[in-house]
Amino acid sequence: MLAAAIGISSSTAAASEKLFTGVFDGTGRACSGALQVRAKTIEWRSAFSTCKPTPYEILEKNAEDGPKRIVFRLKKRSSQCLYPVIEVTQASDYRWNVTGYQSLEGFQKKEAPDWSNSPLPERQTLSCPMTGPN
Repeated sequence: MLAAAIGISSSTAAASEKLFTGVFDGTGRACSGALQVRAKTIEWRSAFSTCKPTPYEILEKNAEDGPKRIVFRLKKRSSQCLYPVIEVTQASDYRWNVTGYQSLEGFQKKEAPDWSNSPLPERQTLSCPMTGPN
């Protein structure tokens, strides 16, 4: 029985990973480009930032109840990549909001009023409506 439970648990985890795997297409001028999530690498190309394929770790994930959401931290960042932390939140069946943070600290403090309303360039984020995954 334990083996069956472990099998169900691992297949559920694999299914939730697939939810976030694929190509998310950006919409609008600033968000043109795509976010591509593969099993072991992530890549995000937009008008203002180019994050080449790199391994990632998952900081947070909710694929079960409520809005589907995942947060990636890039393990290596190319020189033109401004956003080493990427949050993907499902808005509807095929619409997603992808937000890039310039640091782990920026992601962790995103709700703090003195952080989120700050005019400092290193605290700014890029938030893009996207469709997908394809």
